[in-house]
Amino acid sequence: MTHTQIIADVSSNHMGDMNIARAMIDVAAQVGVNWVKFQSWTADSLRKDFPEYDATLARHKKSQLSDQDHHALIEHCKKAGVGFLTTCFDLNRMDFLAELGLEMIKVASPDCGSVKLLEGLMKRFKRIIVSTGMTPETEVKKAIDVTRGHDVVFLHCVSLYPTPLDQVNMKRMDWLRSLGVRVGFSDHSHGTEAGKMAIARGAEILEKHYTFSRNLPGKDQSVSMQPEDFKDLVDFAQKCALMDGVANPLLSSEEERMRQIYVGKWGNNR
Repeated sequence: MTHTQIIADVSSNHMGDMNIARAMIDVAAQVGVNWVKFQSWTADSLRKDFPEYDATLARHKKSQLSDQDHHALIEHCKKAGVGFLTTCFDLNRMDFLAELGLEMIKVASPDCGSVKLLEGLMKRFKRIIVSTGMTPETEVKKAIDVTRGHDVVFLHCVSLYPTPLDQVNMKRMDWLRSLGVRVGFSDHSHGTEAGKMAIARGAEILEKHYTFSRNLPGKDQSVSMQPEDFKDLVDFAQKCALMDGVANPLLSSEEERMRQIYVGKWGNNR
């Protein structure tokens, strides 16, 4: 079993404050996650008829990462010893993100069915992670067909914030695997139970929102995990990889010794 790669998704939980973003990187690295993920957009690309346009635009402008911010966060991740990852939300950000030298990019659930975005990202990045929340079967299969042959991991995801445990539907990850793709889980439930279940079922990647405190302002804070939760998931993933072992191991010397003692103990010799 491959050690599950764990992504701490900062999303907009840095609240537009680069000092908070840097601190979140440092703590995430300390607890052992593999990637710290941000979100990349140009706020002015927001669709003009989007609900509550003015308030949404203002929120996105506040948390929008500038070109300079991207460079600074990548450098800070390197110093902290953790991978930098971001979600590309609009076509206008593709070229810039590719110029950063990133090999991997994330696609959010609403864009799973966007052929234009998927094709554009495949031309620019070696590896793509695609979330599949709020995406019907036909669009998921189309995304799989479009990306076939590329290095892609599809994440089972339920776009409910938070996701009730009775709607996690982890078997959907198995369904994705049956379509011949590598799989993982983007988790919006409270707690670590669903994430641990995904790890135990062989998720290659586990993504969860990340915050310093669920009481901070922002739409994602309350469904995010705190550092101690990520530490729990990291430890669990390492133990799962350790326990998974190999399919048909030879008897260890200890088992051979036990065999000599106990086989035939009750006279049932061969």
